Amino acid sequence: MSNQDGEAARSYHQATKLSYIDLASKPPLYKTYSALPLMPLPPGFPSPETPTLKAVSSSFNAGAASSTAAEEEQPAEAGSLDLTSVSQLLFFSAGLVRKASMQVIGEVHYRAAASAGALYPIDVYLVCQDINGLEAGVYHFSPMGFALRPLRKGDYRSELVEATGNDPVFASAPATLVFTANFWRSAWKYRARGYRYCYWDCGTMLANLLALCSSLRLPANLVAGFVDERVDQLLRIRGQQEAAICLVPIGSGGEPPSAIDMIEPAPLAPDTRDGSNERIDYPETDKVHQESSLMDEEEVVEWRGLLPDEPGGERQGSTSAGLTLLEANNLSSEPLGEVIRKRGSTRRFARDPISQAQFEAILAGSSRGSPSDFHGKDGESLVDMYTIVHAVDGVPAGSYYFNPQTSKLELLREGDLRARAGHLCFEQALGADASAVTFFMADLEAIFQQYGNRGYRAAQLEAGIVGGKMYLSAHSLGLGATGMTFYDDEVAEFFSPHAEGKSLMFLVAVGVVGRPNRVRPFRSQIAVTLDALARGAS
Repeated sequence: MSNQDGEAARSYHQATKLSYIDLASKPPLYKTYSALPLMPLPPGFPSPETPTLKAVSSSFNAGAASSTAAEEEQPAEAGSLDLTSVSQLLFFSAGLVRKASMQVIGEVHYRAAASAGALYPIDVYLVCQDINGLEAGVYHFSPMGFALRPLRKGDYRSELVEATGNDPVFASAPATLVFTANFWRSAWKYRARGYRYCYWDCGTMLANLLALCSSLRLPANLVAGFVDERVDQLLRIRGQQEAAICLVPIGSGGEPPSAIDMIEPAPLAPDTRDGSNERIDYPETDKVHQESSLMDEEEVVEWRGLLPDEPGGERQGSTSAGLTLLEANNLSSEPLGEVIRKRGSTRRFARDPISQAQFEAILAGSSRGSPSDFHGKDGESLVDMYTIVHAVDGVPAGSYYFNPQTSKLELLREGDLRARAGHLCFEQALGADASAVTFFMADLEAIFQQYGNRGYRAAQLEAGIVGGKMYLSAHSLGLGATGMTFYDDEVAEFFSPHAEGKSLMFLVAVGVVGRPNRVRPFRSQIAVTLDALARGAS
C-alpha cells in the first residue's frame, strides 16, 4: 500500500468521528415473537404485604424447622406453585409496573427492578411441569403484554437436570425461571463494559425474586453452573447474542421429570425482534462469555464440587448476625409489593442525614447471602462491602469496611470525603450528595483460582443482587437509592491497603431524595486538578 492510496487516513478518519449514540440502531426494550400466540397471565394477584426489610433479609427452605419469612402471606401449602404465584413472581421481578407520559420525551416504562440506562437487557423464561392453571412447557415472559409465549410443549425439566450435572434441586422444583441477557441491548450504549451491566441488572431482578419467594414461602436457589449451550438450545436462543446466565428453580414437591427427546422444532419466525440485526460485535465480550462457558456435565459437576461442604445438602446463604439489628431498631418498613411498584430512579440526593438505624438496617439486610451454587471462602459472599459515609447520624464521616459477621462498620479513614466520592463515582453529584455510598468489591484472583472464568460471572451477579437488596431496603424506609459507574482502579486504590488486590464490581448510593429529582451538574476539584495537570500546570 503506497502513500498515494489514502486508505489508512480514510479509515482512521471514519473510525474517530464523534457522534451521538445511533438511535436508529437502539435495540427494542422487549423481545417479541409475533408469530407465537400470547397466553395472558391473570392480573388479579395479591400484592405481597411482607415488610420489605424482613423479606429481603430472609429466605425459605422447604422442610426447615422455622423460617424468618413473614407469616402474613403464604400459599395453602408452603412450597406449592400455581398460576397466581407464578404471575406474582414474574410481575414483581421482571414486570412492567407502570407507565408515565413526559412532555419532552413521551411515554416512559418503569419496570419492577432497576436497569443501567433503562435498557433492560434481561429476559425471563419459564420451564415447568403441569401446575395448577398452566400446562407443562417452556415459555418466554412478555412484560409488555404481561403474558407467556409457548416455545415448547411438554415437561422439559429433565433437560435442566442434565444440563446442571444431575443437580437434584431441578427434579423436585415444579418450575424454573431462566434469566438470559441480550448483550447488545446494553452494549448499544455502554459498549464492551455493558457485559458487566447485564449481570448487575440480572442481580437487581434476582433480589426482587428472592424477596418474593421468601414472602410466599417458596424455596428458591440461584444456579450459575450449567452447560451453556444445552440451556440456550432449550430456550431456542443464540448464545453469543442472547445467552442464559442464571437458573432459579422454585418450589418443592414436584413430580420427578421423565426423560424427553429434544426434538428441535421449526426455526422461530424471522420477524422475531431482538435487535440482533443492528448488533455491533465487541470481541472482549464474546471472548469472556465463551471462555467462561461450561461445555459439558463433567465441567458442571467440577464447578459444583468446588463449593464448601454444605451440611444436609442445603444451599445456604450467609448467616450473619445482622438481622438482629432490624428488630432492635424497630424500623417501619413498607410492604414489599408497594415498594416495588413505587420504586424509581434517584437522580438527586439532598445532603440531609439519615439515621444510624436506617443505615445499619440497609447494610444488614443487603449483606445477607443468597442460597446459590457459588460462595466465597467459608461459604460467605463473594463480595465485600466498603462504604463512604457522608451524613449518617451517629456515624463519623469517613470510609469504612462493613464486617458482615459482626454487623459493624470498621473505620478506615475519618473526614469529609464528598468530593472524593463524587470523583470516584465517575464525576457524578450523586456520589457526593448521598448520605452514604457502598462499594461491592471482590478478590477476583481468589475467585478465579476457585471458580475459573465462570467466577467472574458469579461475582458480578452477586454484586447486582446485593445492590438490588440495597435498593429495596432503602426505598422501604422512604429513602432513595441508585447505582452508578465508577473509576475502577482509583476505587481500589482509595480503599487500600485494606482492599488491596480487590476489584470493584458495583456500587449503590443511598440517601434522602433531593427536590427536584433531577441530575445536578458536578465537577470535583480532583477532576479540575487532573485536567489542569494534563494541560501543563506544574
